[in-house]
Amino acid sequence: MSSLLEVKDLVAGYQTRDVLKEIQLRVDEQMFIGILGPNGSGKSTFLQVLARSLKSTSGSVLLNGNELDTIPFKEFGKKVGYVPQENSIPFSYTVRDIVMMGRNPHIPRFRAPGSDDERAVNEALKLTGVCEFADRSITSLSGGERQRVLIARALAQQVDILLLDEPFAHIDLHHQYELISQIQNSVRGKKAVIGVFHDINLAAAYCDHLLLLSDGVVRAFGSPHDVLTTENLEEVFNINPYIGENPVTGAPFVFVMGEKRTEKANLEMIVLISGAGSGACLMTALKRSGYLVRCGVLSEQDTDFLVAKNLGLEVISEPPFSRISLEHEEELAVLISKADRVIVTSMPVGWGNYPNLKVLERMEIERVILYLPEPESHILDCTGGAATVLLNHLIERGACKAHTINEVVSLLEMGRGSDGDI
Repeated sequence: MSSLLEVKDLVAGYQTRDVLKEIQLRVDEQMFIGILGPNGSGKSTFLQVLARSLKSTSGSVLLNGNELDTIPFKEFGKKVGYVPQENSIPFSYTVRDIVMMGRNPHIPRFRAPGSDDERAVNEALKLTGVCEFADRSITSLSGGERQRVLIARALAQQVDILLLDEPFAHIDLHHQYELISQIQNSVRGKKAVIGVFHDINLAAAYCDHLLLLSDGVVRAFGSPHDVLTTENLEEVFNINPYIGENPVTGAPFVFVMGEKRTEKANLEMIVLISGAGSGACLMTALKRSGYLVRCGVLSEQDTDFLVAKNLGLEVISEPPFSRISLEHEEELAVLISKADRVIVTSMPVGWGNYPNLKVLERMEIERVILYLPEPESHILDCTGGAATVLLNHLIERGACKAHTINEVVSLLEMGRGSDGDI
């Protein structure tokens, strides 16, 4: 099957500086591609080349198999629509006139707009929610309202490929999601959409493909799950990301925990013993602070297991509802023997995960920190008291206690308090 658009070895830039370097991309029908990347990575430059606003230095762009620059301008306007980043319009055209301009490629010379043109304009005004502005001057509208009008103009154009350069930057939240849903629906026929996004999560939720640019080079292209990895985001954006799952769409959801940090050299390893979500916020905070964190034995469906995997932490795992095996108990014992600190949370303890606590009897007590969020809190003991006895024994021996995440970090930074508490 031939592609709508094919980009081969594209190089482009301004004057003597190349911004894009050997870009490759194939765009097929029904694709919704989101372009991501830091400022200066070449996102807008790429869209300008596709829109014929900027000539390439070398390489080729084929539209339906034809070189882009060889297509007559009017025919090109029937195939490709472009919503630029800037929406300044100095003349006082009405909103309806602006949207009707999208029909120019379809209207024969010296002919007035026909019923098909009026129908396309009315539909575009309705889809973008600007019917109430139809007879107002474009210069009287806010930046977000003008942007919706420009999107309406592109929709009225009824093209095969729609190019959007940060189309939702000035648009309020309600209209933002309404518009992107409409645009997503538009690719269910034979159309394709290519858009530049600053909002990673918006792109991940609605785009079926993502193109990640950095320094004018394609770093990744594929589904949101394939592109939005910890490694890619750390490398391209220099951030420390947490990648979860959007509970509504199932798409990746990125939370930025701060700038990318190197692991602390003075702590080789921290082992976190937790479960049932009791360690989720703590492991996130420790990674954000730059610590090397490893997890004890967790069920594969446990909340802490899912958070740890999304953070890229190493975990010893058991199948759901399984007891910790002797093999994994010994693996945990080896792990904590190498750890600088072991942190135990106020997790529920049953006989299935009791070995997570039992193994601590072999460890030097000064390396154990008990994270008990409330001063009087204790573990949920489902062992008939055995887990409580073991925990109290750790406290009697002098295990450090902390009641907040900040206190845990302080203990790690400053060392053990003189009375075993902080």
